Amino acid sequence: MKNLEKTKLIVELSQPGKNNTIKQNFNDVVSDPSESAILALGETMTNLAPEENELALVTETVEYSYVQEPE
Repeated sequence: MKNLEKTKLIVELSQPGKNNTIKQNFNDVVSDPSESAILALGETMTNLAPEENELALVTETVEYSYVQEPE
């Protein structure tokens, strides 16, 4: 049986003149968030960051566990 364990989002903001990004993790978010909700979170984080930062990407990670049913 397949069980949803957790959904995690990582918002990454680009920094001008630097190769690395600023990452903000959001653990245990609602299961199966819509694409528009995910991008809205990214835009909100961009609005809270210094003006020169831009939204690079948002990564969604979903973890499942699989358990064998008893016979």
